[in-house]
Amino acid sequence: MEFSAYLTFLFVSAAQAATPGPSTVFIVNNAIAYGWRRALAALSGDLVAIALLATLSIIGLGALLMAYPVAFLALRLAGASYIIWLGWSFLRSVAPQSDPAVMEAADGESVLGLWLHSFGVGISNPKAILFFAALFPQFLPLGSGASVLALLVATFVAVKLIILGGYAFGARHFVRLLRNPEHARRGRMLTGIIFVTFGALMIWSALTATQGAAT
Repeated sequence: MEFSAYLTFLFVSAAQAATPGPSTVFIVNNAIAYGWRRALAALSGDLVAIALLATLSIIGLGALLMAYPVAFLALRLAGASYIIWLGWSFLRSVAPQSDPAVMEAADGESVLGLWLHSFGVGISNPKAILFFAALFPQFLPLGSGASVLALLVATFVAVKLIILGGYAFGARHFVRLLRNPEHARRGRMLTGIIFVTFGALMIWSALTATQGAAT
């Protein structure tokens, strides 16, 4: 693989990872509510999901989903429903402790629970499989072996770790705002609204795409 092609892949990966989405909102909320260290520990769940989706795209699942649009639609609707459910959970949950020292040791949400939610957010959008299926072939020389594929997957995961980790680290500056319980409540409400909106848009996109294909 040529170095110039690898640099281009780095740029595309960084642009995709930096684009705000459910994963971004989720890690920022975790960093504010529980501390950036806990948020980074939970982030590994999202990264595992991304690596899994990328691997599935490599082995041809993207083509399989395109061949069975009903199955793809079902996966998209299930993922969108999970995002909406998670958003509703934020909307009806009470605000976390506002003291940063308390937030670091909060027991209301275990690291395992945060990890599972992070994995769920990462795995909830099967369109990522098609994204990877479209992206990777652009940077794979003919006759590439498994090592090149592994390099691309590892690079994408590393780039996402760095960028989302930066979001988590930067979010700690907002902790002071949460000393006001009203600010904490509004923050979780905003997170919930964003997740519900993302989920609704995902459902709308899935249904309109299906109608367009039918016509």
